[in-house]
Amino acid sequence: MMKQGDRITKARVATLALVFVAVIASLAFDLGLGTPSSFGLGQFFLLCPLGGIEALLASKALVPVTLISLAVVFAFALLFGRAWCAWGCPAPRIRGFFKREPKAESVHDAASSPSTAQRTCSAAREAKGLAASIRHLARDRRTWALGVVLVATLIAGIPLFCLVCPIGLTFGTVGSLWHLIVDKQVTLSAIVFPAALAIELVLYRKWCMNLCPVAGLLNVFGQFARLFRPRVDASTCLQASEGRPCTVCASVCAERINLHAADAAVQLGECTRCGECVKHCPSSSIRIAAKPSDPVMRDEA
Repeated sequence: MMKQGDRITKARVATLALVFVAVIASLAFDLGLGTPSSFGLGQFFLLCPLGGIEALLASKALVPVTLISLAVVFAFALLFGRAWCAWGCPAPRIRGFFKREPKAESVHDAASSPSTAQRTCSAAREAKGLAASIRHLARDRRTWALGVVLVATLIAGIPLFCLVCPIGLTFGTVGSLWHLIVDKQVTLSAIVFPAALAIELVLYRKWCMNLCPVAGLLNVFGQFARLFRPRVDASTCLQASEGRPCTVCASVCAERINLHAADAAVQLGECTRCGECVKHCPSSSIRIAAKPSDPVMRDEA
């Protein structure tokens, strides 16, 4: 029987493939599914949350259709946090073509990992609850990047980040290549879009973790999203049950979330539901829990 981690990986690949199929089908058959950054039918569409906010700030007007579309997307984010980043955003997959996947540390290596140890020690001094979440967000560079983008958009009067967004550039590249191959239309975008994408995702490989304002926005909602978070079974976990300093889950996580840290519940606000911790756990002690729960589940005797 296929393990949960493998099932999640296959489901993520299938979901992203469907997104690309929808884009290509819309180009091929003129289905009217919207633009590569916003899918929908008629006036209602699933809009990029940051792009929608930028559009409202740039126009300095409250557009009912945009507000309704944003409400739907924000409701999804409140339920599933940053799931879009692992399941729908093409940026991590593109970046993965040009670098190796995070290497899972052995239990011995994890014991001497300074980054994980420092994060655990600093977490021990953190308070829990809303105050801890606010401090966590304030320290995140992506939160500041989000603020800069919104202020700049308000001043400039145009959605600035939409011009360089990796998501839009990816699907814009697909569209440009489609027109080049099928319609024989030679446009500058067929060169500019891939070049800009390479600069953002290949030359600066930590874009998603350090600078992406979309992730910064979804992190805010992620602090309240409790569904489908990873949960550790303390009865079989090497660290919880045997005291062995295993941090394999943190080493394979793109966000370096340490499920054993004192502020694990706060760190999980950045969880993308990618399932890598589930897949690589040496004792198979981690599962994605559908219901809200504490990061480490202990048996109550």
